[in-house]
Amino acid sequence: MSRIQMLMSKAGTVAHLLAVELSTASAGDRMATVQELSERFQVGKGTVQAALALLEEAGAVEIRPRGKLGTFVAAIDHGLIWEFAGGRSISVAMPLPYSRRYEGLATGMHTAFQQAGVPLTLMFVRGSTDRMRALREERADFAVMSRFAALSDPELDVVRDFGPHSYVGAHGLVVAEGRTPDDPTLRVAVDPASVDQAELTAAVFPGLPPAQRIEVSYNQLNRYFADGLVDATVWNLDEIDAHISSPVTVHPVEGLEDDATTSAVIVARRDADAVPTAVKVALEGDLVRSAADDVVAGRLIPTY
Repeated sequence: MSRIQMLMSKAGTVAHLLAVELSTASAGDRMATVQELSERFQVGKGTVQAALALLEEAGAVEIRPRGKLGTFVAAIDHGLIWEFAGGRSISVAMPLPYSRRYEGLATGMHTAFQQAGVPLTLMFVRGSTDRMRALREERADFAVMSRFAALSDPELDVVRDFGPHSYVGAHGLVVAEGRTPDDPTLRVAVDPASVDQAELTAAVFPGLPPAQRIEVSYNQLNRYFADGLVDATVWNLDEIDAHISSPVTVHPVEGLEDDATTSAVIVARRDADAVPTAVKVALEGDLVRSAADDVVAGRLIPTY
């Protein structure tokens, strides 16, 4: 019987169900007994044993009985298990790749998931608030944002923290040439779609009058400065030169910047199913961060 025929058989159906269960397992984990699996899937023990044999013959998993202790996963190929479980693509909501750092994160995610054998769909969504919404509405399995933004939502769990300066290098107070940061009449650009930018702006300009709070997305920033519609903003400095051609001065946001605002994290809904081990494998180690750093440094061409 060919592998395709086997997958279409009753044993193949149970192998799929077993793979779904094993998608959150790791080597060393105890498995349910054949009797328990037989009752759970409402099939005979012989069908369960045939399904386990199919997974073992394919090299997806190695099962080892330990007498009264039960049956344990001796080894597991998470990529193959993911394939048997249906091989669906994991969707990750990412920041728009307008900076080298964001291109680097996208490249690192693409590289890591490809190496782990897990299909990946990157969704580029502007603003951390909209990425959070994509998670809540189950349009994305995971989302990338700053740790600062992630901690603002109690419904999110951090799956992996990529460390300081993986999200942005730094933020700064950007002021139109000829104006001073302490000028009480400054009209300040605020992006409500960005938790980081909105909160940092509120900290730099406490009590800012509503009339001086101008809602602006990053792609409108250059025009607003050029047309004299805004006088200042707090912004990611990684690509400020590429987005503001008007003469400006940059001042540090002393005492406000910390690792939370510069660290990239990948998050999931707190009430979501357990993170598949194949995804954990893709995210563990330094592959995402090292690829991202190589893109930022110009050693690697962005690929995503």
